[in-house]
Parts: sequence; structure tokens; C-alpha cells
Amino acid sequence: MREFARLLATLLSIYSFLVVIRIILSWFSSLQRNQSQGGIFSFVQRLVDPYLNFFKRIKFLQRGPLDFTPLVALLVINLAERIAQTYAYTGIISVGYILAMIVQSLWWSVASLVVAIFGIGVIIRLYLSYKPRPNAINIIASLDNWLRRPVDFIHSKILRGREISERNLLWITLIATVVTYIALSLLFNLFIRLLMQLPF
Repeated sequence: MREFARLLATLLSIYSFLVVIRIILSWFSSLQRNQSQGGIFSFVQRLVDPYLNFFKRIKFLQRGPLDFTPLVALLVINLAERIAQTYAYTGIISVGYILAMIVQSLWWSVASLVVAIFGIGVIIRLYLSYKPRPNAINIIASLDNWLRRPVDFIHSKILRGREISERNLLWITLIATVVTYIALSLLFNLFIRLLMQLPF
């Protein structure tokens, strides 16, 4: 059984690599137009698209121009691969371990990524507040629109609506983002350890 798990982990690793290739190839429209001619693109597409199309049915993974289905598809493959690898090397698998892997994957692939992207957005906005450029007005407007709700929340809940400069508000938002990231990392790691210690 452990040999089968090892083989499964290897096959999942190869398939994960093919999914990544398919995602990269889909960025090049000229390759998509030539898919009828066969070749590597056509082979990878036939092998991977049925799997990716399964996730495309989940509507909340697609928000306007953003499509998170490839990310979730890779997350599921990687999760299955890690579970198979663990069983292949230890011969032991538990419900607690599987739950811990799911929580860990969700944290590193989704939650921590969202917090990190938000932090990067705040850093870019702070930079533009110190070095304003005439051609950056659209970027500033987009960032302000994207950051508005969390920044307003921090302004109203943490600062109690006090009068504060835009730069100071952005600095406080950045500090709050870093503290939130650290606190969530600690909480998730503690929760993952607790799940791994479950007796079943």
C-alpha cells in the first residue's frame, strides 16, 4: 500500500507540473489559436482541461477578470500529493493529519496570500504618497478604491475616527497588517499542531 502511495504521489507531482504548464501556455493567445495543429499544447490541454473545467463550475472562484480556479486546482493536487507522500514514508495517516494539511494549505495558499497582497498594496500606496508622479494618478485611484474598506475600518475602530494625515493612516494600516499577519500565522500554526495531535 505504501508503494502505491509513493507512485500516486509521483503521478500527482507530474500532473501538478502539467497543470502549471497549461496555465502558462494559456497566457499566450497565439499558442491557443494554433492548438488545432496538435503538438505539446494540444496534448497538455487534453490531459489537464477536464480537471480544470471541474473547478470552473464553482462560480465564486471567478470574480470579474480574476479567475482563482487554477490556484484551487493546484491546491487540491498538492494537498493530495502531500497526504500520499506522508503515508508512503510513515505508513500512518489520520483524520487529524488530513485536517491539518487542509488548514495549512488554505492558510498558505489563500489567507496569507491575501494579507500579503494587501500589505504590498499599502506599501505601494505609501511610496506614491511620498513620491507622487503625474502619471500615477490612475494607480493611486485604483489602490485607494481597493484599500478603502480596510483602511476605513482601521480609522474608525482603532483610531476612533480621530483626525490623522493620510500618510500616518497608511503607516498605521501597514503596521496593523503586519501584526495581523503574525498573529494569524501563530494561531494557524497552533491550530495545525492541535489537529495533528488528534488521536484518530
